[in-house]
Amino acid sequence: MTRSEPLRSAAGTADRRDASIRVRTQGAQAALVAFLTLGALAILLPFAWMILTAFKTPAEAYTWPPVWLPAEWSVANFTQLFATIPFGKMFFNSFWTSVLIATLNILSAAPAAYAFARLRFPGQGLWFGSHLLSLMIPWQVTIIPVFLLIRALGWYDSYTALIVPSIASGFTVFLLFQFFRSLPRSLEESVLIDGGSWFTALRHVALPAAKGAIAAAWLFSFLGNWQSFIWPLIVLQSSDKMLLSVGLLSLQNQFTVNIPVLMAGATLSTLPTVIAYLFVQRYLTDAAITSGLKG
Repeated sequence: MTRSEPLRSAAGTADRRDASIRVRTQGAQAALVAFLTLGALAILLPFAWMILTAFKTPAEAYTWPPVWLPAEWSVANFTQLFATIPFGKMFFNSFWTSVLIATLNILSAAPAAYAFARLRFPGQGLWFGSHLLSLMIPWQVTIIPVFLLIRALGWYDSYTALIVPSIASGFTVFLLFQFFRSLPRSLEESVLIDGGSWFTALRHVALPAAKGAIAAAWLFSFLGNWQSFIWPLIVLQSSDKMLLSVGLLSLQNQFTVNIPVLMAGATLSTLPTVIAYLFVQRYLTDAAITSGLKG
């Protein structure tokens, strides 16, 4: 046996071990891809069914076994949708109220979250605990007291009743608090050393660094208000103030439901959520970079 034979044997063993690890890694990656693909299909299939049904005739929508594609693509369901309910007015009402509530939510939550994260003041723990407590109380518990207060103030059947109770959000405060607390203090200390105030540090340092967190909080708030159903149903009674989530309910009655027309309305109602996500997507994906925490 030459001296090189043990070395070749050791190298062969290492190659076989590397090959085995590579095979196991590729198998794990393939299993992960298959799992994620199944998860994506489970999420996307209902949306695909909704969009395709919007172009079907009622007979095709109720056919059993169900068919995926319509025999003839038609926009008649969308035409009937606009003829049955004031869809444009409801869409506009939902859009501007959701945008306004989400924006006011950020404007009220950002200073509060920054104060909890950076300042020290009497009762800080109590106030912050009250915000956390609001996350643990189901909204169904407070809906009657809030409604009685709204009616006593004379706000019933007005947008004020819809908007004001939704401005403050314990979830948004907690979300932004977690981000502000993770910011390096050195980013703000330069502002304070130069004579700036905490408000200046918030406006010129913390808020620009928190674009990703603010975008996520704004998107969550927008989606929550866009999909809100119970509270608009209770406080808004006038047809000209009705929101889209409530208006779509009028497409069905006690005896019949026009599924294709309802799916046409549901398809159009998802457009703002998709557009809102695309609008803030770059802030979400660049959050790590813009926050200054990377590198």
